[in-house]
Amino acid sequence: MEKEALGQLFYALTKHAAQDSFVDFLESWGITWEEYVSVRDYLKETYNARTYV
Repeated sequence: MEKEALGQLFYALTKHAAQDSFVDFLESWGITWEEYVSVRDYLKETYNARTYV
């Protein structure tokens, strides 16, 4: 998987989800803020993925 493309995708997805309320978006999918932070940190460390939130 191309790291740059993954980073762009993750950034775009988080930016789009944050248009209204990112926390509400997470909750609607049954994801806690803590779970998101864990996933975000993993993707940053492993793939150098950028995030909007």
